[in-house]
Amino acid sequence: MDLRQWLGAETAFQRALEIKPDYATALLFLGEVYWRQQRYDEAEHTLLDGLKLDERNWHGHFTLSRLYWDKGEALRAGPSIGRTLQLKPDFAEAHLLAGNILLKLGQQQRAQIEYEEYLRLAPKGEYAAEARRLIDKLKILSASKK
Repeated sequence: MDLRQWLGAETAFQRALEIKPDYATALLFLGEVYWRQQRYDEAEHTLLDGLKLDERNWHGHFTLSRLYWDKGEALRAGPSIGRTLQLKPDFAEAHLLAGNILLKLGQQQRAQIEYEEYLRLAPKGEYAAEARRLIDKLKILSASKK
């Protein structure tokens, strides 16, 4: 997976599941591979199966949230990103995605808080400049409403 060789990773995880069908980690990583290949139905099914076996896997919840986000289903992405943040509150990218979801759902003030937390955790992160721009726009919007 680190090499982004999705077909090879898919084969490896499927083999692992042939040996141990209830191996949650293999299911969750296979779900991520499907998501990265935009095989959304397979990804969702596999991720949900994996999370039934390991409900506390923050990465599985995060991937499920990204899947729903990519499908344009912000409302469905919300619970998964919320669970991700409960399990791993110091994961900067989860705060960024939470901000995007909240913004899409019209909750600008809460989105701003998530973007600010992303910047606190990853001030030089890949999306730091974008997060700063969004915060500035949200502050202007908030000031204009007063």
